[in-house]
Amino acid sequence: MEDVPYGRILREGWAIILLAAIVGAAIAYGITVPMQRTYAASSTLILQVESDQASLFERNQFSQARIKSYPPLVDSPEVVDGVRADLGLDPAEYSDRDIMKMLSAENTTDTVLLVVTAQAPTAKMSADMANSAAKHTSALIESTENTPGDSRYTVTMQQVLPATQPASPVSPQTLPIVGLGLILGLAVGAIVAVYRTTTNRHLHTISDVRKACGLPVVGRVPRRSRLSPNGKRSREVQSAAYAETVSNVVALAGADHRAIVVVPTSPHALEVQAVAGLVQAYAELGRRAQIVDLRAAARASASPPDADAPRAGRKGGTVPLADVLTRLDGYDAAADIAVAILDPGMTGTLAGLAAHGIPIVIGTRAGETTVTELIAVSMRMQVMGIRPLGVLMTGTRSGANDAVAESWTASDRYVTAAQGDAQSR
Repeated sequence: MEDVPYGRILREGWAIILLAAIVGAAIAYGITVPMQRTYAASSTLILQVESDQASLFERNQFSQARIKSYPPLVDSPEVVDGVRADLGLDPAEYSDRDIMKMLSAENTTDTVLLVVTAQAPTAKMSADMANSAAKHTSALIESTENTPGDSRYTVTMQQVLPATQPASPVSPQTLPIVGLGLILGLAVGAIVAVYRTTTNRHLHTISDVRKACGLPVVGRVPRRSRLSPNGKRSREVQSAAYAETVSNVVALAGADHRAIVVVPTSPHALEVQAVAGLVQAYAELGRRAQIVDLRAAARASASPPDADAPRAGRKGGTVPLADVLTRLDGYDAAADIAVAILDPGMTGTLAGLAAHGIPIVIGTRAGETTVTELIAVSMRMQVMGIRPLGVLMTGTRSGANDAVAESWTASDRYVTAAQGDAQSR
């Protein structure tokens, strides 16, 4: 099972995730705006039982047994009619059923407290309704319990905590709804970011190159800073990347190679600065390098580019390496090393150069070269029996500073050694 590139997903999709989260929260808040606000207020009553004939324990038992039967009384007609009269509610607007839905009562466990709650469209109405319902519920309980002729118990309901106007509505719960929208937005954004990254067919990392063609990466040149493209820091980072590329080529192909061929996967996959950077890196090693762009020569020539291309295995023996370099149009024999640029279609020239052990590197550009383009070029060479030295990536993310050579495997070194032996012979 392949590892999920969480870092890359977050790096490439953080803006999508953030935008989706903001949109999700905004939509959730927008949903709550037209909703009807509901306010809740509560009034607390306490049951008191007086008796000259019963002990304190008996009165307590009586209170605990009675208080549990009082909550349903809040829906009684006496309480509903009393609330309607106190608040002046229009029966056409608030029916008895509506008022009953707005009122509720509950007994706090193991106490003699009765909490009467009212829910209304406004804070003032909810407080007034709760106090009115508590008053009429108390009167109903006292009139029911205190029957004439029975003086054993005297029951009173006293309001100990009157209802006050609530500061905020209980419905809709804006903060939880917005939080839920934020979470859903994050989830949708993460799904989109994962899909976008996992289905992206462009090359971004060394792992992408490995999965596409199995070739090692010989160099990874970062793009210049957008804030300071010509700044000292940008130039130093790129120079270090070119120097590492040349060192990798030397490590894989040997120090005595007289040429290196770069084959771009597409016309936009190789910048001129990439080849110029290689030339400068070779110069720092004391070697005089020259750029030979055979693409321009092929376009300027009316004849097919491979008409006179040197090939190995023709009659008369193998063409000497010096002749191969000499036949490169524009090659200066005084140069110590040639950095040649060839189109993938120049198969004859590629075959001739490969036969002499000249390292061939495929040029790609991160974020622009597709997996299909890289596979097409590498497969073309494979059919011809050419094993490229590796892949040069330009335009990579500036933050990727880990060593390229750490991604090499034992098989890369084995193939390279074989090429080095062929070149030395």
